Amino acid sequence: MALEGTLKDFSLADIFQLIGLQRKTGVLSLRSPDDVVTISFVDGKVVAADSFNDRLEDRLGQILLKTGVISNEELAASLKEQMETLERLGRVLLRRKALDREALKEALQRQTLQIIYRVFRWQDGDYNFSQEVSVDYDPDLVTPITAESILMEGARMLDEWPIIERRIPHRGMLFVPTPAAAQVEVNDAENEEDLIDFDLEQSPPPPAGEPGRVLVTPSEHAILQLVDGFNSVEEIIKNSSLSEFETSKALYTLLSRGLIREANRLEIARAVRRDALPPSASRSLHGFPWLALLLIPLLVSSLLVARRNPLNPVVGPGPKLTPRLLLSVSRARMIGLWETLAAHVNLAGSFPDSLSELLTARHLDPRAARDPWGRPYHYVLREDSVLLAGSGAAGSPEPELILSHQALHPRERAVAGSGVSLLGP
Repeated sequence: MALEGTLKDFSLADIFQLIGLQRKTGVLSLRSPDDVVTISFVDGKVVAADSFNDRLEDRLGQILLKTGVISNEELAASLKEQMETLERLGRVLLRRKALDREALKEALQRQTLQIIYRVFRWQDGDYNFSQEVSVDYDPDLVTPITAESILMEGARMLDEWPIIERRIPHRGMLFVPTPAAAQVEVNDAENEEDLIDFDLEQSPPPPAGEPGRVLVTPSEHAILQLVDGFNSVEEIIKNSSLSEFETSKALYTLLSRGLIREANRLEIARAVRRDALPPSASRSLHGFPWLALLLIPLLVSSLLVARRNPLNPVVGPGPKLTPRLLLSVSRARMIGLWETLAAHVNLAGSFPDSLSELLTARHLDPRAARDPWGRPYHYVLREDSVLLAGSGAAGSPEPELILSHQALHPRERAVAGSGVSLLGP
């Protein structure tokens, strides 16, 4: 069956319905300017979906972490073993007894549906269906999903997303709890459907509860705990155990019921300043290694005494201490500056044209925009990349002082790394 064209001419719902009715086996490829997604069918049922961009929330390991099925340590060990054996991550996790078969099947299905439901929101793109005799998938771990069930849920989401996006137009928004949030009461699971089955076109009234109390569903309560005036919608979606749609709908409900509100300018500036601080700056002094502080004089004196010690940074034959210290200071400033740029992307949806924009908005200390020798850092914004670079003591380019990112996307957020910094979804 030759099936190809654009989504403007033939909708994804029509494509699914046709493949499902004719019980076709093959791979549906969908391409947009932002992503390439492939969906595998067997006898008209979906058995797999893959995203070229491989968004963080779509990765199997992240889904298992968010739902509390496995720990960070178990995931790291399993990923290491996967690299050595080249097996599928699910099989590695099962062999290590990190989870049971049912939990893995549920996570794989959730991963598939998240990718598919995101494609349902595409406004444009090309599609091509390649009919095959068979499709490679693991029948022991994958339960085929009927096209009809996907279409029913997809249609509901398509109806509700525009309503949600009128109140939450982008994932960089910040919300803070209102005083009413302190009076919420979690409704029992038996009546949860009565609370979430409402018309999004109208603000739902607070359900009756005890005097002075407001009933919320367990899902809404879980999302409310993530709203702290610092986590953006993007971060809440990443940290939530719910899907992107379920999380956004819960935020919409909390917003409509007055349990949360949009952050004001002062609160946004506070969040930006906190995000701009290096991780070490926010650590409590209660965890400071005082014993190590007492041992520093002994370490320094031993280095000064050993004149022939190559580790002696003052009088020994190795590199001198001051330039190396200042190089470390410069890199720390660049990481803080990079995090400030990331916060700007998170809030404004794009990188600033120049660092002066951050200075004008008072999101950046003027000293943080210059290296320890008083020279401004080099900031270059191109159509498809951004570069932040510094120089060494002699003014020449320093490989350790280069932070860059390719293939920018308005909703990406920067995370500084070693040498090259990639932005994650």
